[in-house]
Amino acid sequence: MKRLLAVLALAALIGCAQAPARVPLSTQAAAQRHAEGLALERSGNDKAAFTAFLDAAEHGNPPAQRRLGEIYDTGNAAVARDYAESVRWYQLARENGEEIPSQPKVPSSTTAPTPRAWY
Repeated sequence: MKRLLAVLALAALIGCAQAPARVPLSTQAAAQRHAEGLALERSGNDKAAFTAFLDAAEHGNPPAQRRLGEIYDTGNAAVARDYAESVRWYQLARENGEEIPSQPKVPSSTTAPTPRAWY
């Protein structure tokens, strides 16, 4: 009985532990986080850049949402390629006014198939 009570008490404590609440960002602060992400990406810190883009994107910054779509589309040192996540972020960026091309990029190689051959 004591053991059961101890397990239940431990489970209750674990269940009560929550992640700290995230503070909502203003539009300007989200844009600043996106700019920080770009600078971090240029310096080669993919993990910190991804965190900055994610923070900005979750707070409604369309350019950050688009960048997350691009990152998930190709993958990088911080994130594995995930097409479903890529599409989700691209769609969210488009819904929020970001210009997203609807056609795939045409390969620049002369030996690559033409777009007509793709369909």
